[in-house]
Amino acid sequence: MPKPTYDRPRPSIPAEVARIVEVEAGHCCAIKECSEHTYLEFHHIDGNRENNTPVNLITLCDKHHKMAHAGVIDRKALRLHKDRLSAVRDADILDRLTRLEAQIGDAESELPVTQASPERPTDISIQKFAASRSAAQAFALCQVAITRYEKDSGVYFQRHVEFVAGEKRLVLDGLKQFDDDRADIVVDFTYLRKAYLDAPAYGQWLAEKLEIYEVMTGRAAVGVLLVAVGRENMLEETAIPSIRQSARAAENITLKVYSCGQLGFHPGAVSAALF
Repeated sequence: MPKPTYDRPRPSIPAEVARIVEVEAGHCCAIKECSEHTYLEFHHIDGNRENNTPVNLITLCDKHHKMAHAGVIDRKALRLHKDRLSAVRDADILDRLTRLEAQIGDAESELPVTQASPERPTDISIQKFAASRSAAQAFALCQVAITRYEKDSGVYFQRHVEFVAGEKRLVLDGLKQFDDDRADIVVDFTYLRKAYLDAPAYGQWLAEKLEIYEVMTGRAAVGVLLVAVGRENMLEETAIPSIRQSARAAENITLKVYSCGQLGFHPGAVSAALF
């Protein structure tokens, strides 16, 4: 579907807000019976052009925009159309997050969570909790890898960023948001202890995260698939071919591979059980 064009100047609407409203409406006129997608305009439902919140904006074709200003389509009707679109968008986000969660399973990045320790203090009224060594080492390796990538790229990231929709979460290992027109950068980390763990799913998961990120935030993003490998020979171009191919197949994903030796940190045999 061609990208919509606008036959009159846009109001001063933040780019991410405009993108959310466009995506929500499927880049079409928001009136259900209308399929116009060539010439679209933003309409402020409450009539206040300074209220540029997503809930107050709706995309309309030129015809329906004029009808809205003339009162032929009243604000109550516009609100009903907007509520329908918002419900569809929310359902789409939850569906995407549910699918991603089902695909990733235990591979999803998590902060180390403390659990009750079988070793109890002498005082039985005191409880002891500790994070598992494997979870702590895995998270540490992720942070070391991102730090190394920050040094090499000159870009610094927020770490372990979560976007929450209801009971579902989109978890990003690293995120850089820009104030200008540059696309944001999403970092997705994985550790491959052995070459046989190579799979195209890692690139596919990141591509899905980028799509969900844009739907949730209205911000365009590119991805960095950051991979730590357990052995130096896994740095060769012929190694981990599935991951390399999945990254090449996506125009908006860059692959960066480090060995644990380059990072100066190796999770060790015990923590490797996590993966």
